[in-house]
Amino acid sequence: MAAVERDAPDRLATLLTRLDGLRQEERRVASARMVSVIGHMIGTPLNVMAGRAALIRSNPGAEGVGENARRIEEQVERLSQRVRRLVDYFGAPAPDPEHQTIAEIIEKSLEIYGPVAGSRGVSIQVRKHELGTARINCALGLLSLTTLLSLGARTTPAGQSLILHVTARRPSHLVLAMSLPGLAVPPTRLERLEPPEEGVRYDVDALEVLSICLGLAYRSGGTLDVAPAPSGPGAIVSFACAYT
Repeated sequence: MAAVERDAPDRLATLLTRLDGLRQEERRVASARMVSVIGHMIGTPLNVMAGRAALIRSNPGAEGVGENARRIEEQVERLSQRVRRLVDYFGAPAPDPEHQTIAEIIEKSLEIYGPVAGSRGVSIQVRKHELGTARINCALGLLSLTTLLSLGARTTPAGQSLILHVTARRPSHLVLAMSLPGLAVPPTRLERLEPPEEGVRYDVDALEVLSICLGLAYRSGGTLDVAPAPSGPGAIVSFACAYT
């Protein structure tokens, strides 16, 4: 019985690590599917527009110029409507209005990702702060912090630590700044989620996670910044959000 009790934390860490892996794969599959749908959605209208534009260019004085221009406008409007429907239907739902203290959100996040990081030989340190009673949106805060901890647990080399700082940026905003020694600064702008330039290598999962967290920060009236670590390799990811 005692041996079973001793093995329980290891089994829990294994389970949480598997769930984290499934969370990562689910996100990648969802992103791949959405990219495929968008590619299919815009492919045909763009081909029609390109074909009509080629007809106008090859014979600009022909009587069919007006009809070709009308068909291009028609395809533009159709494409615009389909994209708007896609955004409206699959757009992120409004977050639950519940607020919790930053101390509660950090505690819940560490309950999940402390064992995950530990199973990979990584420790999580939370620097002492005086903002434990500050309240932020529970859904956005918990999702953002666990997503960043998941990224940190995967990118931080074994034997090293990821460090979480909590500070106030403005009277109405706090910052969750995470030092990730295994993360490189993205080579592209996160808000556009553009792939790196040809020949530039960057982890697609890290770019995807950072872009998602940027969107979550925007929804809470904040922002997300990624800067080089002041000393040594790695980066500091700063998630700013409103608090009360």
